[in-house]
Amino acid sequence: MAAVTSALLWWTSLSACLLISASEFQLIRTVPGQTVTLPCRAPRNTNIKAVEWTRTDLETDYVLLYWDERPDPEKQHPSFQNRVELRDSQMKDGDLSLFLKDVTRDDSGIYKCRVQRKTNYWERSYLDTAAISVIYLKVEIIHNITAVSGDNVTLPCRALSNIPILVAEWTRPDLEPQHVLYQQLSWSIAQYQHPFFKNRVKLEESKMENGDASLILKNVTSNDTGRYECRVDQRETNRRKRAYLRTEPINIINLTVRPPGHTDDDMEDGGNKDGGIKEEERGQTELVGLIVGLSVVGLIVVVIVVYMTFRRHRGFTEQN
Repeated sequence: MAAVTSALLWWTSLSACLLISASEFQLIRTVPGQTVTLPCRAPRNTNIKAVEWTRTDLETDYVLLYWDERPDPEKQHPSFQNRVELRDSQMKDGDLSLFLKDVTRDDSGIYKCRVQRKTNYWERSYLDTAAISVIYLKVEIIHNITAVSGDNVTLPCRALSNIPILVAEWTRPDLEPQHVLYQQLSWSIAQYQHPFFKNRVKLEESKMENGDASLILKNVTSNDTGRYECRVDQRETNRRKRAYLRTEPINIINLTVRPPGHTDDDMEDGGNKDGGIKEEERGQTELVGLIVGLSVVGLIVVVIVVYMTFRRHRGFTEQN
């Protein structure tokens, strides 16, 4: 009997390990205000007792606890109340995916989906818990800014709190090196900066005392068009100077620089002014072509009439 019990316990442990090994890590990107789906699927023929959705930084509170086909709001973190639900409340085919509505930047984090399954051995119940899906949700705040060549542009960036910023970093991922500006306290470190931005950028608040790391970019040109990312560090630690902050950007800006004379009023269906001009010129060209074509046809008709008249007149003369 002891051997049988040991074998059953070993099988239970092995089943839990199999569930853990089936875990998936996925990165999902979104922007504030959207509804996202966090996917999770249990193995087939799993006797589901409960579903747990958690986030690693929330300690004991749940994103969603679904027990006996009903949610348990008492153990839910307040920030997720009335914002989450299972895609299929019946959990058919093991679908445990979660809908998260109206996301904000605070929803960024690592989410884990666990299924609690109940197995009976000799009227005793064992409850297995294993993560079967791990989701890294990244909520990005992206601003679109349009400027005209020669302007000075401010790219906004503000930390979540008004605690002084110790390190501010602005980068453009398509460049090498990527740094637009790297500043510790009140000193800008030029050795990390791309040459294109030297003497052209500065922080709007040089001391960064109020959590403001907005960047002023002077005399912009079309070459300044691109994606700019802002990162900050407010931790009071003895930091060595290093090239990159190992954190996610707190603000992302898509900057578009247009030549003078370009206005949004000239845009149509997301195109640019040049496209509008080309459409207008194409219409004018077609009109001119039509006029020229009709003129040529008319001239040919006149020539034929004159020629036929001449032949008839010549034939009449010869007859006489």
